[in-house]
Amino acid sequence: MLDLEKIYASEETLLIKDKNGAIVSRLYRKENRVSVGVDTLPEYVKNAFLAAEDARFYSHPGFDLIRIAGAALHDLRAGSYVEGASTVTQQLIKLTHLSAEKTMTRKADEAILSYQLEQILSKDEILSCYLNRVYFGGGYYGVEAAAEGYFGVHANELTVAQSALLAGVLKSPATYAPHLRPEASLGRRGVILDLMVEYGMIDAETARQAKAEPLNLISDEQKQKHSSYIDLAITEACSILGCDLDTLLSGGFTVETAMDPDAQRIAETAFENDAYFPMYGNESSEGAFVLIDAKTGGVSAIVGGRDRETALGFNRAVRIRRQPGSAIKPILVYGPALEAGYTAASMLLDDAIDFGDYTPKNANGRYAGWITMREAVTRSLNLPAVSLFKELGVERCKAFAARLGIPFDVRDDSLTLALGGFTYGVSPYRLCGAYAAIAAGGVYRAPYVVTRITDRAGTELFRHTPDAARVLSEGNAFILTSLLKSVAENGTASVLSTLQIPLAAKTGTVGDESGNRDIWLAAFNPDYAAVVWMGFDDAADGRCLPKDSGGGTFPAMLLSEVFSALYPDGGAPDFSVPDSVISVPLDAVTLKNEHIAVLAGSLTPPEATVREYFVRGTEPKAVTDYWQIPDPPTDLTVTLIDDVAEITFTPPSRYMHYRLYREDASGFAILLATAENAAYTVRYSDPVASLDGDYAYFVVPVHPALSVGDAPVCGRPSGKRRICVRHAFPFFQ
Repeated sequence: MLDLEKIYASEETLLIKDKNGAIVSRLYRKENRVSVGVDTLPEYVKNAFLAAEDARFYSHPGFDLIRIAGAALHDLRAGSYVEGASTVTQQLIKLTHLSAEKTMTRKADEAILSYQLEQILSKDEILSCYLNRVYFGGGYYGVEAAAEGYFGVHANELTVAQSALLAGVLKSPATYAPHLRPEASLGRRGVILDLMVEYGMIDAETARQAKAEPLNLISDEQKQKHSSYIDLAITEACSILGCDLDTLLSGGFTVETAMDPDAQRIAETAFENDAYFPMYGNESSEGAFVLIDAKTGGVSAIVGGRDRETALGFNRAVRIRRQPGSAIKPILVYGPALEAGYTAASMLLDDAIDFGDYTPKNANGRYAGWITMREAVTRSLNLPAVSLFKELGVERCKAFAARLGIPFDVRDDSLTLALGGFTYGVSPYRLCGAYAAIAAGGVYRAPYVVTRITDRAGTELFRHTPDAARVLSEGNAFILTSLLKSVAENGTASVLSTLQIPLAAKTGTVGDESGNRDIWLAAFNPDYAAVVWMGFDDAADGRCLPKDSGGGTFPAMLLSEVFSALYPDGGAPDFSVPDSVISVPLDAVTLKNEHIAVLAGSLTPPEATVREYFVRGTEPKAVTDYWQIPDPPTDLTVTLIDDVAEITFTPPSRYMHYRLYREDASGFAILLATAENAAYTVRYSDPVASLDGDYAYFVVPVHPALSVGDAPVCGRPSGKRRICVRHAFPFFQ
């Protein structure tokens, strides 16, 4: 009995498409098959198969009496069933309804069912079902899979020569498959081309040119390799559809993804370079890489390890959770701090501090004292981060990071979190998603791979719905980005500065005196956020990374290649300053000496001015009092005691210099002393036993760094204090 369900029911290959709609992978359970309609194929493709299998296809009712008679005569002469005489319709019936045995009964059933099928389906529908069903060797079922598998093209892109070759394979894939027996395959191709000429399907010249076309099969290097991205896509698709892997691989689904094929190729190529991966003895370290489109949250590229031979292998990009080290500071400390009202110029103390049961240290064992937040981030100093984390509160900071997709265990409640001391750690996938939010101006979008899924009929089963949540104000997101640009320009990730591409970055290193276990680098620009992790899967046999390896070494070299390849012709975008942010000049001397941020004054020289970004309204209002004409002391006193003039005064500023002069009655003054950086009352004793007459003392304030030409800028002199030296009759005035 004819069953149309059997005609159409067949396993179909899962198609994975990139963000441009191009097929990047074909996955199947048993049969690699992708259906196409004959109406999409050039006439010569259809004609090649009809010339080989059924030249009178469009004129017979499902069986060809002429061929049957000829085959019967041949069989009688041979004394056995040799010639099948099957039409395309009969072959389709045999493939779907009947066994392969050669008996008269089966042939009769085949003819009857073929006739019935021709009454229900059109010729083109039958030919489509046939071309999508037949086997071409090499694991390829259907003409589309064969075209892609042998030549790397779609069926509608086949040449005349390629069409004839595939048509010739059907007679015996074991004999004529081009990857097995290329010479036999080319010989059979010539036979099919001659038949096409004989049936008037092509002319002799076309056949001659086709016979001369070389057999160019795609190389093993061109064939699909296993990809972490594809593995993640099918895993995500199964979860979305609620189906198992077998169903997904055989149901003819199409999964559209956010993959950027160029970025994926760039990343995979970089992971093949041993120079980018530190060694332990003769063993190369492992790695993981994630690249996210900052504008959409779509995963542009992902590499889960250096093995590309294993299907559904261990994907470190999503499955590992490792200690992130300092790479977590912007997410867990400095982002929350900015939202709490701190600024890039806020002063933080870098000093040895004992936090009770926790005594963190800086990597180099040295401390810088009071520094700005920008310097603390740029140099990746630990003590300011822990102090700030404690000041803000653990739960407050965790809540902020959780909104950026960072997971926590219930035991993650100590100050060690500030330096990446998680119970389980974080995956590169999650960390990259958090940095993508900073790159997107403070808007978090959960990373995703699958954008759309359709079934074999083209019915849409799923479409990704964009989600966006603001977790950081646009102004503070820019400030944080600016801090991390300093890291990439002259901080721990300065290797990236050679690219001439505007980037923000943060390194992370986790280890001890024996070596490093995990090294990280997160980097981003307005287009992409990227995270690289390197390390070993376990510490068996003492495996660790070299002590001199860190986020700013091997990961930075790898990301340098990736970003330079993403912008081969330049044109990488820079971060734009939002309207909510203002840049103001600060006085560097006051920052250093007083540990406060004040505006530069009109006399502040350029070399003593630093510009800093602030969210409007948070910038300092006070102007420096350092770069101005210095004031003299107002409390100068002189007391003559036993032929010694005792002079005292209080400097108005500890940073000015004060010159003490003694002037005689003729107006000639000599410099007695200069007080520098005096924080308290200045005292000076002037022996006057050898003097006689009237004298005056005064102080001239001098600016130590401000000058006109080569002369230092001096303020007006203080009031004069006079004495009269008479050894017999001293008196004061």
